[in-house]
Amino acid sequence: MERKTGKETVKNMEHLLKLLHREWERPGRTKAQVSIDITDKKEVGAKLTAEIQERQNQLETAGMDFKECMELSKENFVLLRLAKKIKKAGDRAERREHAVSFAVEMDKEEYRLFSTLIKVREA
Repeated sequence: MERKTGKETVKNMEHLLKLLHREWERPGRTKAQVSIDITDKKEVGAKLTAEIQERQNQLETAGMDFKECMELSKENFVLLRLAKKIKKAGDRAERREHAVSFAVEMDKEEYRLFSTLIKVREA
């Protein structure tokens, strides 16, 4: 097997991370459906945003090993994916007349993180 230079190794790691990020952006099979009141949409969005920012700040501080960084990065991607779903479903519900709440389908990872952050009421 050929010996890789440091630059090649870094390039390969960057490529692997790009592939991981692409995979993390895709949701899994729906495991739960959560109902969110339209009046709570902004609060839920703000809570998710704050959590994503906090995790990003943790990633930027030194002292974490590679495994911890990857786990935190994955959770951030899951939270970003979830925030996008909630915003889309909430915006759609706001356009309907007399809509009081909206449902968001979540995969296992999304539901786990969401339920740790926000009190859940399943639809």
